[in-house]
Amino acid sequence: WRLHTLRLRDLKETAVAEPESVDDQVVWIDDRTLAYGRPRGGNATDIWTVPADGSGSPGVLLRDAFSPAAIL
Repeated sequence: WRLHTLRLRDLKETAVAEPESVDDQVVWIDDRTLAYGRPRGGNATDIWTVPADGSGSPGVLLRDAFSPAAIL
């Protein structure tokens, strides 16, 4: 499945720029950015961020980390 945001004002769904299927433990870093864990291969997992508005591209925030909830 692909990660989306939902604007509650008008129920508009927006697909974020992450093309991979992501873990369901997504958190807001700020008003515009989402963070989530994504497997790198083997047993390794990294925390990635992506703009919530569908723009930009995903990027690694923290290598060798599992849950974004731990960084908040």
